[in-house]
Formats: sequence, C-alpha cells, structure tokens
Amino acid sequence: MKKLLGTTLALAMFIPAGANAELLKNLKVSGNLDIQTTSARNVTDFVTRPNALAGGSGPGVAAHNQDRIGHANARLIVKMDWDLLDDVHSRVTLVKGAEGVGAGPSARVYGAAPDSIDGITAETFLQEANVKIDKVFGYVDVTAGRQFYGEEGDLIIYYGPRDAYGMRVDALDIFRADWNGEHMSVTGIAGKTSDLGTVTGVGTTATDLRGIVVSCKMHEMVKPSAYVYNRVTHGTANIGIGQTLGSVGSAGNGKNTNLWVAGVKAKVATGGFTGSLELAKNFGEDRTTYAGNAMGAQSANFKGYAVQLKAGYKLDLSDVGAVNPWGEYGMGTGDSNFDYAGNNTFQSINTDYRPGGIYGRFDNGAAIALANGASGNGANAFASNGLSNRIIWGLGVKATPSALNKLTVGAAFYRYAYHRVAPFNANGTKSSRNIGSEVDVTAEWKHSENVSFKATAGSFKPGAAMADFRGANAALNPAVMLAGDVAIKF
Repeated sequence: MKKLLGTTLALAMFIPAGANAELLKNLKVSGNLDIQTTSARNVTDFVTRPNALAGGSGPGVAAHNQDRIGHANARLIVKMDWDLLDDVHSRVTLVKGAEGVGAGPSARVYGAAPDSIDGITAETFLQEANVKIDKVFGYVDVTAGRQFYGEEGDLIIYYGPRDAYGMRVDALDIFRADWNGEHMSVTGIAGKTSDLGTVTGVGTTATDLRGIVVSCKMHEMVKPSAYVYNRVTHGTANIGIGQTLGSVGSAGNGKNTNLWVAGVKAKVATGGFTGSLELAKNFGEDRTTYAGNAMGAQSANFKGYAVQLKAGYKLDLSDVGAVNPWGEYGMGTGDSNFDYAGNNTFQSINTDYRPGGIYGRFDNGAAIALANGASGNGANAFASNGLSNRIIWGLGVKATPSALNKLTVGAAFYRYAYHRVAPFNANGTKSSRNIGSEVDVTAEWKHSENVSFKATAGSFKPGAAMADFRGANAALNPAVMLAGDVAIKF
C-alpha cells in the first residue's frame, strides 16, 4: 500500500492534467487536527512528598517525588478517498504526531525543536491503506488492507485514533465483508494483528483475528447485535509440542492459544432516555500461562465474563436548558489464582473502555500509564485495562444552559475496584480490592459542528489496594490533572 500511494502521487505529478482527474477520480480529502494539553502531578507514583518515616527497602521508599507532567502535543490525521474504478474505491490515511510503540510514530510535543522535512517524513505513517470493492457476488462490500475498525469506547474491540495521553493510533490488516439487508446487517473480518513476515519457523510469532457481527435494524428504539471474535496467538516452538512438565510461559510451547469472545449488546433510545446493555463471555484455551502439574502439562481454559450497563436521561427545561443525569456500571471477572493472562480473568480483543478523566486518559496503552512509576512488580495493574478483573461504576450530570447553548458543563464520580483481590502488596498478605475513586469536572464549548474545545479538572484518590502495595508508612497522595483539548474536523 505504501508503494501504491507513492506510485499514485508520482503519476499525479508527472502525467497530463486530464489524466490526473481520472487517476484520482472523485478525490476527497478529510481529516482531524487534535491538540492535547495536560498538566498533572502524582499520576505515576501517587507521591507529592516522600514520607520521612518510611524505612527499609519496600515499594514506599522508592517514591521519588518527581512525578509531574506539563505537556502539549498535536496530532494530524489526513484521509484521502478516491475511486480507482466505478466499483473500486481506495483510502489512504496519513498520521503525524501520535504516540507509538517501538518504531511507531511519536507525539509532536510543543517546545521541541522544529521538524526537518526528513523528520516529518520519518514520523508520518500510513495507518490506513485499503481498497473497497462494491457488491462482490452481487451483495457484499469487501474492504481489503490496513484499516480502522470498531467504535470509540467499545468494550471489546477498537482500532483507530484514541484520545488517551499521547493520542496513539492503531489499525489492523484485515479483509472485511459487509452485507446490509432491510432489517439486518452482517459484518465479518479476517486478518492479522501481528506477524514477522512471510518466512515461518520456530520462534516466529503471529496473531490472527477473525470475527462476525450481526445487527438488527427492525426497531428504531432498540438496536440489538451479537458478535463472536477469535484471536489466535501462534505458539513459537515446534508444532504440536506443548508445555513441559512444570513450565510456565511460552517457552517450549508450540500449540496455539485460542481466545474466543462472544457477546450480545443492545442500545435503547426512547423519549429522553438512552441506555445500553452488553454481556460478553470468553471461551478457548490459554496455552501460554498455565503450569503443568504432577499429572502432566496442562492448559487453562478462558472462562471470564463481563457485563456493562449505561443509562442517561435528557431533561429539557424551558428557559433553563438541558440537564442530563447519567450512570454506568461494569464488571469483568478476575482470577482467584491471580493469573492475569487467562483462566477466569475476562479478556477483550483490543478494548477502548476507559472511563474517567485521569483513569481513562492514562490507561495501559497511553504514553504514561497510571501508577507505572510505583515501585514493585504489578504496579501497572492499577491502570485501566477495560473490564479485565474490574468492577467500575460511575454517575454524573451534564447541563447545557439555554443562554449558552454551545456550552456543556459536567461533573462525574467514578469508583474502581478489582473483581478479585489484587495479587501484590508490600508484605505478602491479602490486599484490598479498592483501586481508587475519581472526581472530574468538565466544560466543553461546541464552536461549530466540526470545532470543539474541552477542559477537564480531575482528582484521583488511590484506594487501599495501593496502600497495601506500597506498605506501611509509605507516602500516598492523590493524582491531580488539568487538561485542555481542541478537536478540529475538516
């Protein structure tokens, strides 16, 4: 697809103008400019001042009191759509300024040196490069190539631009088929999320993804759907060889791990009420984390499940404005033997469920994750990871005054806890399930349909689970944040 883009642009520059119009027939350019500013303290270690009474070598002693953030960065997304043929359409999406992993794009931070042309080229990435073919077999639209998939905030799967700290972007390489009937639609996908190339053998890692979604369109008020996804993580040892007796991890394991996620969900809208319900269940075998026992090597079965509820009501008050109270609840199972990679812990494919201003902004996929600077193994398990081993509930209210109908202000409270007791603490004893709670205040100005400004002030108070993890006499302070974001669509 990179060669396709380069060839297309080169041809557009050098062949006659009349031919250009045919080569880039019906070209449409759109995109987003997102600016993210963040001022925060104590996000990574929950420490303002180390406690002078702390002693020994426990996690509480290592708090370094240097946890402060004061950054602004920008991300530009440019989409180009055109017709290759009457029934074949192409899309290319360029992204500059998104935080990445490894060789991925890096965030453009305010105050840094200017980019050179070579630097801009090196940090501009093709996140989408695909073709769409209309009505294959007379009924099915097929999209092939690298593409975004899913809806923002989805519990199970989302690949695309995110508003977490660093504003990362991810995509996947799939074949997608869409069929739309009068009362029903079906979407199927099959592809890869990772691979090392065309040469295979011992040590080659690869992950496949397949899925199907069936949605009903018969009722205007209720929109139900059902889905099944299958993620296959290939073993890296010789084919057919399982774990050796007493082993843990992927060493010596040539059998694949199969994760299945099946679920149903429904969205309801009637009058001023909106709500949603989702139920999801894991199936399959985890062949990477379960130790063999005296009877021989074994695999764990994925058995996790999750439930998510959301509800809100919009009340229009004459000469006052609109008031919208809301609430949500989510529960995803954990594992009593503290095996986070399998067994009873609920697993998503690529979750984007990130509630809360601080908890959601600094999730496990962000440039900085909540509590990732706290010392000791397992600190990263405090950060958002969808509903894997979580119980999360929140409530709040939003209001839009009639005198300032472009302004929406809100207040929210969230509480986060483990479903199963966390497997880590300073002294090895049983720890609390309470991760913490958060209070947020927001204000959003909708300048126009395509331009918005949003400000967030939040405070996250770590719970007893962090106190247990850090140990006696360890310093523990809230994480606080002021953030301002600008979103422009064009």
